[in-house]
Amino acid sequence: VGQVVRRFNMPEVSHELPDILDIEVDYDTTEVEVDDTITVSAILTFNPPIPAEAGMIVMDISIPTGFAAVTSTLEKAVEADARLKRFEVAGRKVIFYIENLAQGQSVSVEFDAVALYPVKAKAVASRAYAYYSPDISAETLGEDVTVR
Repeated sequence: VGQVVRRFNMPEVSHELPDILDIEVDYDTTEVEVDDTITVSAILTFNPPIPAEAGMIVMDISIPTGFAAVTSTLEKAVEADARLKRFEVAGRKVIFYIENLAQGQSVSVEFDAVALYPVKAKAVASRAYAYYSPDISAETLGEDVTVR
């Protein structure tokens, strides 16, 4: 009685889909003094697996403890891109409403935040989600910021 064993080495195929939404938030500096500003930059990318429009996407950017968003720079950011429909400031969050992103498109936003008092602020989470399908979402963590 004999036995034959055949083995094949097949490359492993990943069946994971890329994230439909991707968000990145960065600051231009992480060490400032009271009354200085940091520039907050956010990039949102829409990557559905099939061609689609995003509808309304909400980008919810957290501001570090001890900072306040500078409203005039928020207004400029919304005026700079027609896809940015409006913004709201809710406590330490800036919420942007974005429309009409197509597959593979990104939207960038930049605004300033002013340091109000000395603090060692821990990184805060920001997120983006599809308004009509909140399960389609993405999160990112900012950086620690020190105000002297």
